[in-house]
Amino acid sequence: MLSKVLPFNKTLLKKDWLMTGWAFYIYLFVIIMSVPYNLARNLDKLNSENYAEGSSVLYTIKRVLSLENEIVTTLALIVPVFIAIILIGEEKRKKTIEIMVSGPFSRIEIFFNKVMLGIFILVVPFVAAGSTLLVMRFTSEYVGDLLTVSQIVIWMLSYSAFSIAMFSFSCIVGMIFGSSIGQFFCTYIFGVFPMVFFEMIYFSSEKFYNFARGSNMFYDNTLRSFSVYFEMISPIRFFFRIFEYSDSMQMIFSFRLLIISVAMLLLALVLFEVSKMEKNAEVLTFESLEKFFRFGVFISSILAGGIIFSGMMALGMPGLIIGYAVGGFAGYKIPIYLIQKSRVS
Repeated sequence: MLSKVLPFNKTLLKKDWLMTGWAFYIYLFVIIMSVPYNLARNLDKLNSENYAEGSSVLYTIKRVLSLENEIVTTLALIVPVFIAIILIGEEKRKKTIEIMVSGPFSRIEIFFNKVMLGIFILVVPFVAAGSTLLVMRFTSEYVGDLLTVSQIVIWMLSYSAFSIAMFSFSCIVGMIFGSSIGQFFCTYIFGVFPMVFFEMIYFSSEKFYNFARGSNMFYDNTLRSFSVYFEMISPIRFFFRIFEYSDSMQMIFSFRLLIISVAMLLLALVLFEVSKMEKNAEVLTFESLEKFFRFGVFISSILAGGIIFSGMMALGMPGLIIGYAVGGFAGYKIPIYLIQKSRVS
């Protein structure tokens, strides 16, 4: 029934699955090994170790569903972007998406099936791992004492919502940039850009303040509030807030993040609808963004150059000026080179 209402297309799903199916199975395997298997393995240790060593194992068990499980957290940051790149960036780079659009498929069909498959790949591993944990909880006394049903459900929901948000954000970036490399780097750059941009401005301001007055700039409440604001508007940092709440608030924020993800996917769809297929494989899909892109890279390169020469290389105020010059030159030349090179190729 749903297939008649929604634009599901078996041909498109099968084509995209051939590109991403292997990633799904690897992702599923790693999540299962990192969560339920890891928990079961440590429970066996807990049964056989003495009290002192058992306390360490107990701490390890409690980390399984937290951010301290670095494998799961890292995968949740990387895999959604990787899937979005395979489904969008690579298709644009190879110009296969242009062939699909000129064929019997509408843009909504193409986009919808890619998104549905992407969400399936990202959510199923967490649902499978969470379901396994629920079975373990009701069949093992130890797991029942350590984990509640709500903890497991919230873990599934929060990581699924975070993954979908990362995927949706990368879809927007993929529609703006015409290659998989551009989509990869710019997803993470734009994801933390407001926060990093503020820190770069603060670093330069502090250096000039110190040079003029001979003392460090006081980091007062106004600057602190600005810092928090720039963190709030940094997409990846905002997504990560889902893990900073209590269990009840985490569930609420998960649904909020899912609503935001839907909005991002709708924006990505609009960008896909208005994009010109002949611009695929170029650095930028929309020529109107070229000046903005060049200006952004130019300013960011100036500030980054100042940090590298003055801060990391400890050259002080002269290093700041040199860094501005080197960064400005690189920030002016590199975007022009990349745009022209992509158009020639």
